[in-house]
Amino acid sequence: GDAAAEEEAPTNFAWMPEGCVPMADGEYEVVVMGTGFTECLLSGLLAIMGMKVLVVDRNGYYGGEAASLNLTDLYKKFMNGESPQADFFAHIGGASGPAADRDFNVDLVPKFIMAHGNLVKILLHTKATRYLDFKAVEGSYVVKKGTVCKIPVTGTEVLASGLMTLFEKRRFRNFLLYMADYDESEPATHKGRDLKTMTAAQLYAAFGLDKYTQEFIGHAMALYMNDEYMNQPAIHLI
Repeated sequence: GDAAAEEEAPTNFAWMPEGCVPMADGEYEVVVMGTGFTECLLSGLLAIMGMKVLVVDRNGYYGGEAASLNLTDLYKKFMNGESPQADFFAHIGGASGPAADRDFNVDLVPKFIMAHGNLVKILLHTKATRYLDFKAVEGSYVVKKGTVCKIPVTGTEVLASGLMTLFEKRRFRNFLLYMADYDESEPATHKGRDLKTMTAAQLYAAFGLDKYTQEFIGHAMALYMNDEYMNQPAIHLI
């Protein structure tokens, strides 16, 4: 009986002020406040290094300002902590019946990352993928003269696209094929071009691509924020 009582007794530490209650079941080398992206990444890296890490958050969900929330947590966040009434779920569900929390996962801040970028490598290294789901983006779109058009990324899509004239389609298709075949370690795929010295603007010119095509390659496909990349080595664009 004494042993059982001793096991159930709360943990106390010599350094803890009187009247305080321990938040965790032991001592930690690092305490991380918050579960935003930066905090989660940092705690994951420290844990991999062998440190004992405690992560705390004032919210009842992970993610901080970049969290993905179910309906209840979403309602509480924007309604001063109040819990939703039953008619809230009924209104969301409509004719299909009351909605369930598990039916929705709303991103407060949409996360968009490059599939082959360093960030994905870090997430894999920290094993964050055990509780993260990745979804491939099915397509990128632009508006041209009031019409929403899909950015073509394959030879077939290029030929079917309404974004370009027939001759421009052929030039763009050749550009895509060149990119797909390019291998930095295989000079035969370079087609006589040194992309470490040739700029992106010069590469565009070599394929005869017009200004509009250059813009959606650079901004809708390569996701450059401005045109500074045009004067940089084309290897970065490829």
